[in-house]
Amino acid sequence: MQTKQGPAHNNCFDIIRHLAAIMVIYSHHFALSGQDEPTFLGSGTLGSLAVFIFFSISGYLITQSYERRKSNFEYAKKRFLRIYPGLAVCLIFTLYLCCGLFGKAGWAEWALSLEPVKTFIRVMVITGVGVVGVMPSDINDFTSGYLLSNTMNGSLWTLFFEVFDYIVIALFLTVFKNKNLAAFIPLILSAIIQVICVKKGITHLAIIGTSLFTVPFCVGALLYINRDRWINNLHLKVLMLIAGLLVIYFASCGGLLTNVLGPIAICVMTIVIGVSIKDQLIKGRFDFSFGIYIYAFPVQQIVINEMGIPFYASMILSLLITFVLASLSWFLVEKPMIKR
Repeated sequence: MQTKQGPAHNNCFDIIRHLAAIMVIYSHHFALSGQDEPTFLGSGTLGSLAVFIFFSISGYLITQSYERRKSNFEYAKKRFLRIYPGLAVCLIFTLYLCCGLFGKAGWAEWALSLEPVKTFIRVMVITGVGVVGVMPSDINDFTSGYLLSNTMNGSLWTLFFEVFDYIVIALFLTVFKNKNLAAFIPLILSAIIQVICVKKGITHLAIIGTSLFTVPFCVGALLYINRDRWINNLHLKVLMLIAGLLVIYFASCGGLLTNVLGPIAICVMTIVIGVSIKDQLIKGRFDFSFGIYIYAFPVQQIVINEMGIPFYASMILSLLITFVLASLSWFLVEKPMIKR
């Protein structure tokens, strides 16, 4: 398949996504071990940096997917099949194996009760953000005695905002004939909301998350829409990278625009690097990044708290187990669903 930016997979987005997923594991391992997460330029954590990278690439590629759709139904179907089947299997793994084997009640008692079913439905319906308010009884007291207690899967909450942005970009591109305007309006609205949240001290998760993650998503969309203006201009791409570094540095110093300028700069640098390097490793053959992201958290919880091995040994073991689960998720669940 040929596109305006060259052959399919003539980029390194797959590699960047996998690196970002590993970055999440690295960052979370500190938090799950009762330590402070590493920060990026003294500002956000490495985990938050990785999430911004995910949303940046999503904004670029999802806009591409929308433009190539045969219908809005096809677009919605593709987005649904990319997220929900893998999430459903991960929840079954977490609720029935992790919570069942390492929770308070015995496996049979827990598995035959309605509690895992209710928690499964709750998390699926609101796409992961339901894990934020889980009670110990919802997860069979899984992790109740752990260093980071009463958490089922702390990575899933961002999936709600991912799906939210899928809907937002599709809605605005449908309503507005001007594609730049369609991506620019939600970007500006999100930036304004972020400034208000910082100034007024608003901490509501739905308000913060939808606006914060929409910023890099919409910038990614704008970069795709305007790709012909910059993608083959080496000098312009170098200037974009330099500008991104400078903006990230100044954003790390704090201020009202930190949560706006930082994600914008991260997005610009991610996309420019992504389209400038040809993938010679993965070449579209697989994408374990989603599986790594959704399986790592419960695996790390169990390895850290149940095995009693040193910090970096537990990190490596968690990474290996997660890679196995992610590969199974890809080949047995995600890839077959994508083919549909």
